[in-house]
Amino acid sequence: MSNDAINSWIEKAKQNAEGGALPAEEMSGVKVIKRTQAQSRGSAIMDIAEKIRPWLTKMFEGVRDEEGLLVQPAHVRGIALNVAQNIVKEQQKKAS
Repeated sequence: MSNDAINSWIEKAKQNAEGGALPAEEMSGVKVIKRTQAQSRGSAIMDIAEKIRPWLTKMFEGVRDEEGLLVQPAHVRGIALNVAQNIVKEQQKKAS
């Protein structure tokens, strides 16, 4: 296949993906198919943790641990990740 033919096909695919409607005679069988992929477990945990973290940060603001030190942001993030992991586990148990 020559480079001209490949470049032509790529250009048609880009126009179709951008919503530019091509006439039927120019399409010549070019279809762009997007596969939807389920969110992975790790991605779901990270998304939930990032949504919980600001709330936990406010909750632990000014709170001290057993050694008298302020609760560190890394500890708050760890707590958010553990809570998010438990939420995802519970949802998977309910789904199955």
